[in-house]
Amino acid sequence: MSGNIKAEFRQDSLDLVNFFIRHFRRFVVAGIAAAILSAGISLLLKPLYESTVILYPSSNITEASTLLGEVTPGTTLFGDDDATEKLIQVINSEQIRDYLKEKYDLASHYNIKPGEKYPNTVMSEKMDKYLRCTKTSYGSVQIRVRDRDREVACAMANDMAARADTIFNTLQRSAAAVMLDEINHSYRQQHQLVRQYEDSLSAVDGASILRIYSTLETENEYLGLIRGRYLEALAMSRQALPYTLVVDRAVVAEKKAWPRRSLIVLVSTFSVLLLLTLILMIAEGIRLHRTDDRQ
Repeated sequence: MSGNIKAEFRQDSLDLVNFFIRHFRRFVVAGIAAAILSAGISLLLKPLYESTVILYPSSNITEASTLLGEVTPGTTLFGDDDATEKLIQVINSEQIRDYLKEKYDLASHYNIKPGEKYPNTVMSEKMDKYLRCTKTSYGSVQIRVRDRDREVACAMANDMAARADTIFNTLQRSAAAVMLDEINHSYRQQHQLVRQYEDSLSAVDGASILRIYSTLETENEYLGLIRGRYLEALAMSRQALPYTLVVDRAVVAEKKAWPRRSLIVLVSTFSVLLLLTLILMIAEGIRLHRTDDRQ
């Protein structure tokens, strides 16, 4: 039975090879033209340079300091995931964007015309495109800045990291200042109460002295507690804590990050050849169909 079985040869692959052989010259001309044209267009694109900062949040973002800003023995150097998210939110905040707009005159730098219909929207789109802050797989924060000026890209990336530290310290000092006013008011009231008890010791008989003295000790302890909180708030309102730990500062890029001309040429040439293949196949299919109709 097996001797009667014959293998059938399909000519699909052979027809495909013949197809490319018939149109070989067209493919060569189209490929060379596409490569030259795409290379020429890529030369007209202004290059972008990229600078990167890698940093970690410090534990000061999520952990409160003790009296006078001293750290506890169990305090770790790096913050947790919550601290990382807070750091990313601050770096992506409008405070940092407004700072960059003013310092680098980004409206002029990005060629946003004064008569632009939606200048803020255009500015936001450009900053979203060129400024990135993301969390890495190692739990660190990456600031990536692209710009046509390699010096500006480097400076902006480092400024974003430094400004984040400034914002955290400003928020801390503002909160400490409010706390300081409230504690100062409570301290004055408690101090006045202690003075009243001290003055009353000289105007009572022996039976009441022990009771007043006991109360005075309690109020003095509370006064000391308020004073400790006052000193802590005072220290926090004056000190500058490290909220970011920079691992790698941005450096001036030596090579452009975009465009990648070789990739542009390769993709463009492949796309043109693929499109030409489809067009030729459709054209041959139409021609064969017309030939069959005539027969």
